[in-house]
Amino acid sequence: MRLVAALLFFWCTAGAAELPSWSGGPTPALRLQDLEGKVHSLADYRGKVVLINFWATWCAPCRYEMPSIEKLRESLKGRPFAVLAVNLGEPEPRIRAFLHEVPLRFPVLLDSDAVAAKAWKAKALPATFVVGPDGRVRYRYIGELDWSRDSVRKAIVALLPR
Repeated sequence: MRLVAALLFFWCTAGAAELPSWSGGPTPALRLQDLEGKVHSLADYRGKVVLINFWATWCAPCRYEMPSIEKLRESLKGRPFAVLAVNLGEPEPRIRAFLHEVPLRFPVLLDSDAVAAKAWKAKALPATFVVGPDGRVRYRYIGELDWSRDSVRKAIVALLPR
């Protein structure tokens, strides 16, 4: 019984571990249009911590984690933090229908030809990268995560410029 309890404790707390550090080399470029046609370049966000999330509406884990990303963004409102959601190859009407169901207050960028996803090595969805204010990728997380969880928020807050 103790073994089962210990394993259950370990399994429940394993997700609370720090975000995995990035070891994929230099930060890839990112320059994409949003749904309104405005171009967003990662270079424009220098000095901020940027969460870049590659996602698709057909990806159930992507859909489930979006509200937690919005909650994180809202909790850091007024701080040098931004979120860029990069949709992977879907038609605009489908994306807009999703955004009607799940309102988000951060830019949704269009990677219609998956060039950005390839450059960022986002081979599975969701794939999320946290870029520091110096423009370097600090963390990469593949899969669904509760981005509003306190341990995750603390890791991101620690990157914010003082």
